[in-house]
Amino acid sequence: MRLQKFMAHSGVASRRKCEQLIAEGRVKVNDEIVTEMGRIVTSKDRVYVDSKRLRLIKNHSYYILNKPMGVVSTVSDEKKRVTVVDLIESEDRLYPVGRLDIDTTGLIILTDDGELTNKLMHPSNVVEKTYIATVDGTPNKTELDMLRVGIKVGKEKFAPAKVKVLKKFDSDSILEIKIHEGKNHEVKIMCERIGHPVKKLKRVKIGNLELGDLRIGNYRRLDEEEVEYLKELTKKC
Repeated sequence: MRLQKFMAHSGVASRRKCEQLIAEGRVKVNDEIVTEMGRIVTSKDRVYVDSKRLRLIKNHSYYILNKPMGVVSTVSDEKKRVTVVDLIESEDRLYPVGRLDIDTTGLIILTDDGELTNKLMHPSNVVEKTYIATVDGTPNKTELDMLRVGIKVGKEKFAPAKVKVLKKFDSDSILEIKIHEGKNHEVKIMCERIGHPVKKLKRVKIGNLELGDLRIGNYRRLDEEEVEYLKELTKKC
């Protein structure tokens, strides 16, 4: 990073004003006074203005992506498949918050804020996630109630889910399913257990954060209010 950019990102002043400070000989990198504008500095360098050391202010980035089918929810993939990170044009080192199966679409959060990511994924953080599932056939009341009270599959116990039928068709139906555990393949396993395998699955909401009309494959930055909402969710973690 160029010296004047480092200074500006440390909250000293505008980049032009930072260039003026450099020209006046008021800036030191490590033990050397620097007056040229093209000097490159890294996080390992010590930068001072009038003997006061500067600290780079990190402004984290937060995005939501409408993940397409066939895209993996990882930073990189050994099979060279497209990842959610590949779909976002950013110089930041982004990570997905949690995962969606390769054949599941919908809302996924990406950020370079490691602290927030860890808190959102912590087991104690029960954030409700809303899915729209197209399943084989139509579950009856007894089957729906099995999901509502929580079911056991083998040794695995799944917490109660909120579920309702949105639409019925001849061979399948569309369900809205709300869960908070986030176990691997949770929705698919639960629906399979009641005899109505998932044909298509989309996550549309995390807490109050909604996918809205964001088109498949598109992304957007979260606004300040949305970021504060996510941070509020993690205060107890």
